[in-house]
Amino acid sequence: MKIAITGLSGFLGHFVAEKLFKRGVRMRALVRDTSNIVHLKDFGEKVTYIKGDLADREVVNECVKGSDIVIHMAYERNGTGFRDAAKQDYDKLLKVNLLGSLELLNASKEQGVKQFIFVSSCAVYGYIFPGIRLDEQHPLIPDSHYGAYKASVEAFCHAFFMTKSMHTTIFRPVGIYGVDPDLPQSEWYGLIKDIKRGTDVEVSGGGKVVHVEDVAKAVDLAVGNKEASGKIYNLSDFYIDNLSVAQIAGKVCASGSKIMGTPKKPINTIDNSQSQLLGVNYRGTEGIRRYIQELIKLI
Repeated sequence: MKIAITGLSGFLGHFVAEKLFKRGVRMRALVRDTSNIVHLKDFGEKVTYIKGDLADREVVNECVKGSDIVIHMAYERNGTGFRDAAKQDYDKLLKVNLLGSLELLNASKEQGVKQFIFVSSCAVYGYIFPGIRLDEQHPLIPDSHYGAYKASVEAFCHAFFMTKSMHTTIFRPVGIYGVDPDLPQSEWYGLIKDIKRGTDVEVSGGGKVVHVEDVAKAVDLAVGNKEASGKIYNLSDFYIDNLSVAQIAGKVCASGSKIMGTPKKPINTIDNSQSQLLGVNYRGTEGIRRYIQELIKLI
Protein backbone atom coordinates (compact mmCIF):
# COMPACT_ATOMS: atom_id res chain seq x y z
CA MET A 1 0.00 0.00 0.00
CA LYS A 2 1.29 3.47 -0.92
CA ILE A 3 0.16 6.48 1.11
CA ALA A 4 0.75 10.18 0.50
CA ILE A 5 0.50 12.29 3.62
CA THR A 6 0.58 15.95 4.55
CA GLY A 7 1.27 17.14 8.08
CA LEU A 8 3.60 14.25 8.92
CA SER A 9 6.05 16.58 10.65
CA GLY A 10 3.33 17.84 12.99
CA PHE A 11 2.20 16.60 16.39
CA LEU A 12 -0.53 14.28 15.09
CA GLY A 13 1.54 13.19 12.09
CA HIS A 14 4.15 11.44 14.21
CA PHE A 15 1.53 9.24 15.90
CA VAL A 16 -0.28 8.49 12.64
CA ALA A 17 3.00 7.39 11.08
CA GLU A 18 3.67 4.98 13.95
CA LYS A 19 0.28 3.34 13.35
CA LEU A 20 0.61 3.14 9.59
CA PHE A 21 4.12 1.70 9.49
CA LYS A 22 2.87 -1.37 11.34
CA ARG A 23 1.02 -2.10 8.10
CA GLY A 24 4.26 -2.08 6.14
CA VAL A 25 3.15 0.85 4.00
CA ARG A 26 5.32 3.00 1.77
CA MET A 27 4.84 6.68 2.39
CA ARG A 28 5.46 9.94 0.56
CA ALA A 29 5.28 13.01 2.80
CA LEU A 30 4.92 16.63 1.78
CA VAL A 31 7.03 18.79 4.12
CA ARG A 32 8.11 22.41 4.03
CA ASP A 33 11.81 23.35 3.90
CA THR A 34 11.42 24.76 7.41
CA SER A 35 9.75 21.64 8.84
CA ASN A 36 11.50 19.91 11.72
CA ILE A 37 11.66 16.19 10.90
CA VAL A 38 14.30 15.17 13.46
CA HIS A 39 11.69 13.30 15.51
CA LEU A 40 10.86 11.22 12.41
CA LYS A 41 14.42 9.88 11.99
CA ASP A 42 13.46 6.45 13.33
CA PHE A 43 11.24 5.93 10.29
CA GLY A 44 14.31 6.20 8.06
CA GLU A 45 13.84 5.04 4.49
CA LYS A 46 10.19 4.20 5.05
CA VAL A 47 9.37 7.79 4.12
CA THR A 48 10.14 9.66 0.92
CA TYR A 49 10.08 13.39 1.66
CA ILE A 50 8.81 15.81 -0.97
CA LYS A 51 9.93 19.36 -0.16
CA GLY A 52 7.47 22.18 -0.75
CA ASP A 53 4.01 23.25 0.30
CA LEU A 54 0.39 22.95 -0.80
CA ALA A 55 0.59 26.16 -2.83
CA ASP A 56 2.91 24.49 -5.40
CA ARG A 57 0.83 22.43 -7.84
CA GLU A 58 3.82 20.52 -9.24
CA VAL A 59 4.97 19.53 -5.76
CA VAL A 60 1.47 18.42 -4.82
CA ASN A 61 1.24 16.25 -7.93
CA GLU A 62 4.64 14.74 -7.18
CA CYS A 63 3.56 13.92 -3.63
CA VAL A 64 0.38 12.02 -4.57
CA LYS A 65 1.89 10.31 -7.61
CA GLY A 66 1.40 6.55 -7.48
CA SER A 67 -0.46 6.66 -4.15
CA ASP A 68 -3.46 4.53 -3.21
CA ILE A 69 -4.51 6.74 -0.31
CA VAL A 70 -3.97 10.38 0.63
CA ILE A 71 -4.15 11.56 4.24
CA HIS A 72 -4.42 15.34 4.59
CA MET A 73 -3.53 16.76 8.02
CA ALA A 74 -1.38 19.78 7.16
CA TYR A 75 -2.32 23.29 8.22
CA GLU A 76 0.31 25.97 7.77
CA ARG A 77 0.29 28.40 10.69
CA ASN A 78 3.93 29.24 11.46
CA GLY A 79 3.73 28.38 15.14
CA THR A 80 0.65 30.51 15.81
CA GLY A 81 -2.58 29.11 17.25
CA PHE A 82 -4.94 27.49 14.75
CA ARG A 83 -7.65 30.13 15.01
CA ASP A 84 -5.26 33.06 15.34
CA ALA A 85 -3.30 32.00 12.25
CA ALA A 86 -6.48 31.87 10.17
CA LYS A 87 -7.55 35.29 11.39
CA GLN A 88 -4.20 37.05 11.17
CA ASP A 89 -2.86 35.71 7.86
CA TYR A 90 -5.86 35.69 5.55
CA ASP A 91 -3.68 35.43 2.45
CA LYS A 92 -2.01 32.23 3.64
CA LEU A 93 -5.34 30.82 4.78
CA LEU A 94 -6.74 31.15 1.27
CA LYS A 95 -3.75 30.58 -1.00
CA VAL A 96 -1.91 27.86 0.91
CA ASN A 97 -4.39 26.11 3.18
CA LEU A 98 -7.69 26.39 1.31
CA LEU A 99 -6.62 26.45 -2.34
CA GLY A 100 -3.77 24.08 -1.57
CA SER A 101 -6.21 21.59 -0.06
CA LEU A 102 -8.38 21.80 -3.16
CA GLU A 103 -5.33 21.27 -5.37
CA LEU A 104 -4.52 18.19 -3.29
CA LEU A 105 -8.04 16.84 -3.74
CA ASN A 106 -7.97 17.45 -7.48
CA ALA A 107 -4.48 15.96 -7.89
CA SER A 108 -5.63 12.90 -5.95
CA LYS A 109 -8.55 12.42 -8.33
CA GLU A 110 -6.37 12.87 -11.42
CA GLN A 111 -3.75 10.45 -10.08
CA GLY A 112 -6.37 7.77 -9.45
CA VAL A 113 -6.15 7.82 -5.64
CA LYS A 114 -8.73 5.47 -4.14
CA GLN A 115 -9.31 7.16 -0.78
CA PHE A 116 -8.85 10.68 0.58
CA ILE A 117 -8.82 11.07 4.39
CA PHE A 118 -9.20 14.62 5.70
CA VAL A 119 -8.52 15.56 9.31
CA SER A 120 -10.92 18.44 9.84
CA SER A 121 -12.00 19.88 13.21
CA CYS A 122 -15.05 20.26 15.42
CA ALA A 123 -14.50 23.99 14.84
CA VAL A 124 -16.74 23.51 11.78
CA TYR A 125 -19.81 23.53 14.05
CA GLY A 126 -19.46 27.03 15.49
CA TYR A 127 -22.99 27.93 16.47
CA ILE A 128 -24.68 25.07 18.31
CA PHE A 129 -28.45 24.87 17.92
CA PRO A 130 -30.23 24.27 21.22
CA GLY A 131 -32.23 21.07 21.30
CA ILE A 132 -30.40 19.51 18.33
CA ARG A 133 -28.13 16.51 18.87
CA LEU A 134 -24.52 17.50 18.27
CA ASP A 135 -23.67 14.59 16.00
CA GLU A 136 -22.13 14.57 12.53
CA GLN A 137 -25.42 15.70 10.95
CA HIS A 138 -25.60 18.93 12.97
CA PRO A 139 -25.65 22.03 10.69
CA LEU A 140 -22.31 23.77 10.12
CA ILE A 141 -22.25 27.48 10.93
CA PRO A 142 -18.57 28.20 11.70
CA ASP A 143 -17.79 31.10 14.02
CA SER A 144 -14.11 31.43 13.00
CA HIS A 145 -12.05 31.62 9.81
CA TYR A 146 -10.39 28.38 10.83
CA GLY A 147 -13.73 26.60 11.14
CA ALA A 148 -14.87 28.07 7.84
CA TYR A 149 -11.71 26.80 6.12
CA LYS A 150 -12.21 23.28 7.44
CA ALA A 151 -15.91 23.29 6.51
CA SER A 152 -15.04 24.47 2.99
CA VAL A 153 -12.61 21.61 2.42
CA GLU A 154 -15.18 19.18 3.85
CA ALA A 155 -17.72 20.42 1.28
CA PHE A 156 -15.35 19.63 -1.56
CA CYS A 157 -14.62 16.20 -0.07
CA HIS A 158 -18.36 15.53 -0.18
CA ALA A 159 -18.52 16.72 -3.78
CA PHE A 160 -15.72 14.37 -4.87
CA PHE A 161 -17.42 11.49 -3.08
CA MET A 162 -20.93 12.21 -4.39
CA THR A 163 -19.67 12.39 -7.98
CA LYS A 164 -17.98 9.01 -7.46
CA SER A 165 -14.58 10.56 -8.14
CA MET A 166 -12.99 9.20 -4.97
CA HIS A 167 -13.80 7.65 -1.59
CA THR A 168 -13.50 10.24 1.17
CA THR A 169 -13.45 10.05 4.97
CA ILE A 170 -13.59 13.05 7.31
CA PHE A 171 -12.54 13.29 10.96
CA ARG A 172 -13.53 16.11 13.30
CA PRO A 173 -11.33 16.03 16.43
CA VAL A 174 -11.69 18.39 19.37
CA GLY A 175 -8.64 19.61 21.32
CA ILE A 176 -5.91 16.97 20.93
CA TYR A 177 -3.65 16.27 23.90
CA GLY A 178 -0.61 14.04 24.34
CA VAL A 179 3.17 14.30 24.67
CA ASP A 180 4.36 16.41 21.75
CA PRO A 181 7.82 15.62 20.27
CA ASP A 182 8.34 19.35 20.86
CA LEU A 183 7.72 18.92 24.59
CA PRO A 184 6.81 22.54 25.55
CA GLN A 185 4.01 22.40 22.97
CA SER A 186 2.29 19.61 24.91
CA GLU A 187 -1.14 20.49 26.29
CA TRP A 188 -1.08 22.09 29.78
CA TYR A 189 2.74 22.00 29.76
CA GLY A 190 3.19 25.37 31.47
CA LEU A 191 0.53 24.67 34.09
CA ILE A 192 1.91 21.25 34.97
CA LYS A 193 5.47 22.57 35.04
CA ASP A 194 4.47 25.25 37.57
CA ILE A 195 2.71 22.70 39.75
CA LYS A 196 5.70 20.35 39.69
CA ARG A 197 7.86 23.27 40.88
CA GLY A 198 5.43 23.99 43.71
CA THR A 199 4.29 27.33 42.29
CA ASP A 200 0.82 28.53 43.30
CA VAL A 201 -1.56 28.60 40.35
CA GLU A 202 -4.96 30.02 39.56
CA VAL A 203 -6.71 28.38 36.63
CA SER A 204 -9.85 28.84 34.61
CA GLY A 205 -11.51 27.46 31.52
CA GLY A 206 -11.54 24.00 30.04
CA GLY A 207 -12.49 22.17 26.89
CA LYS A 208 -13.37 18.96 25.12
CA VAL A 209 -10.34 16.74 24.59
CA VAL A 210 -9.18 13.60 22.84
CA HIS A 211 -5.85 11.79 23.15
CA VAL A 212 -3.57 12.01 20.11
CA GLU A 213 -3.22 8.23 19.92
CA ASP A 214 -7.02 7.85 19.75
CA VAL A 215 -7.08 10.22 16.77
CA ALA A 216 -4.22 8.32 15.14
CA LYS A 217 -6.05 5.04 15.73
CA ALA A 218 -9.19 6.44 14.09
CA VAL A 219 -7.21 7.42 10.99
CA ASP A 220 -5.59 3.98 10.90
CA LEU A 221 -8.97 2.26 11.23
CA ALA A 222 -10.27 4.21 8.22
CA VAL A 223 -7.36 3.40 5.91
CA GLY A 224 -8.61 1.10 3.18
CA ASN A 225 -11.87 0.58 5.08
CA LYS A 226 -14.85 0.61 2.69
CA GLU A 227 -17.22 1.06 5.63
CA ALA A 228 -15.61 4.46 6.28
CA SER A 229 -16.24 5.65 2.73
CA GLY A 230 -18.29 8.84 2.62
CA LYS A 231 -18.40 8.99 6.42
CA ILE A 232 -17.76 11.78 8.92
CA TYR A 233 -16.58 11.03 12.45
CA ASN A 234 -16.53 13.25 15.52
CA LEU A 235 -13.45 12.48 17.63
CA SER A 236 -14.20 13.63 21.16
CA ASP A 237 -13.56 11.87 24.44
CA PHE A 238 -14.98 14.13 27.14
CA TYR A 239 -14.91 17.63 28.61
CA ILE A 240 -12.41 18.50 31.33
CA ASP A 241 -11.98 21.81 33.13
CA ASN A 242 -8.45 23.08 33.72
CA LEU A 243 -8.94 23.14 37.47
CA SER A 244 -9.38 19.36 37.40
CA VAL A 245 -6.20 19.02 35.33
CA ALA A 246 -4.29 21.08 37.89
CA GLN A 247 -5.67 19.07 40.79
CA ILE A 248 -4.72 15.77 39.16
CA ALA A 249 -1.21 17.11 38.53
CA GLY A 250 -0.95 18.24 42.13
CA LYS A 251 -1.83 14.80 43.43
CA VAL A 252 0.44 12.95 40.99
CA CYS A 253 3.56 14.87 41.99
CA ALA A 254 2.52 15.56 45.61
CA SER A 255 3.02 19.25 44.92
CA GLY A 256 2.85 21.95 47.54
CA SER A 257 1.21 24.30 45.05
CA LYS A 258 -1.88 26.16 46.14
CA ILE A 259 -4.36 25.47 43.34
CA MET A 260 -7.16 28.00 42.94
CA GLY A 261 -9.93 28.45 40.43
CA THR A 262 -13.55 27.77 39.59
CA PRO A 263 -14.49 24.65 37.64
CA LYS A 264 -16.12 25.34 34.30
CA LYS A 265 -18.95 23.17 33.02
CA PRO A 266 -19.54 22.29 29.36
CA ILE A 267 -22.40 23.88 27.46
CA ASN A 268 -22.97 20.89 25.18
CA THR A 269 -21.84 17.32 24.55
CA ILE A 270 -20.48 16.05 21.24
CA ASP A 271 -21.84 12.71 20.09
CA ASN A 272 -18.97 10.29 19.40
CA SER A 273 -20.99 7.13 18.81
CA GLN A 274 -20.01 6.83 15.14
CA SER A 275 -16.30 6.83 15.95
CA GLN A 276 -16.88 4.18 18.61
CA LEU A 277 -18.61 2.03 15.98
CA LEU A 278 -15.51 2.52 13.82
CA GLY A 279 -13.49 1.00 16.67
CA VAL A 280 -12.14 3.92 18.70
CA ASN A 281 -12.02 3.16 22.43
CA TYR A 282 -11.58 6.43 24.29
CA ARG A 283 -9.30 6.70 27.35
CA GLY A 284 -11.46 8.91 29.57
CA THR A 285 -10.10 10.49 32.76
CA GLU A 286 -7.58 7.66 33.19
CA GLY A 287 -5.99 8.77 29.93
CA ILE A 288 -5.59 12.30 31.30
CA ARG A 289 -4.02 10.98 34.51
CA ARG A 290 -1.54 8.78 32.65
CA TYR A 291 -0.64 11.65 30.32
CA ILE A 292 0.00 13.95 33.26
CA GLN A 293 2.18 11.28 34.90
CA GLU A 294 4.21 10.91 31.72
CA LEU A 295 4.57 14.65 31.22
CA ILE A 296 5.68 15.20 34.84
CA LYS A 297 8.48 12.65 34.34
CA LEU A 298 9.67 14.45 31.22
CA ILE A 299 9.57 18.02 32.55
